[in-house]
Amino acid sequence: MALSITDVYSMFDTSVVSDALDKYDIDGVITGLPPAESGQTAVGRAHTMRFEWADNPGKQTNFPYTMLNELLNDRVLVIDGVSPDISCWGGNASRLAENAGVSGVVINGGYRDIPEICEGAFPVFARQPTPKSGQYRLTVESIGEPLEIDGVVVNPEDLIIADATGVVVVPAENAVDVAETAEITLREELLVERKIENGATVTDLQSNDHEF
Repeated sequence: MALSITDVYSMFDTSVVSDALDKYDIDGVITGLPPAESGQTAVGRAHTMRFEWADNPGKQTNFPYTMLNELLNDRVLVIDGVSPDISCWGGNASRLAENAGVSGVVINGGYRDIPEICEGAFPVFARQPTPKSGQYRLTVESIGEPLEIDGVVVNPEDLIIADATGVVVVPAENAVDVAETAEITLREELLVERKIENGATVTDLQSNDHEF
């Protein structure tokens, strides 16, 4: 059975995908969104969501249930929050997302309940931890619309690859071509690794014009 495009991207780390994007002059790298736990990785198509400050802070809003009703199987939820000081996500949200088959969450904002999240298996990438709840402070402003995070546009259905090195966004229309280039890049990287393990020197590598 043929691999899905997300299965293919699961074979690559973010550095390999970033190198492949460079071949197409695409800057899809978002930094400063580390995983809650260093070994966490996430790969999937983006499901986007943007938050805003609540018009009436302290009053009931559509957060968090509008967000929680958008936990889609095999998708990476990409949230543009309002501030790294306000939590958009927590332990119970992670449990519900894992149960729903979500591939991970990438948050341009804060999150909390770090011990519970690190004990679980659900991948969370965000700006920073904060105890301050988004309840009564946030509202879900849009779902399934393009986002811009640190100059990188994230459209629904773009490929998201996230690990301890960073988050990479591959435009959906380029996903197949970039994956093919990433496979070539990975083979080159593995070749260099084998040569180094077998005692190759810098001069040896340079003479073969290997890329790093």
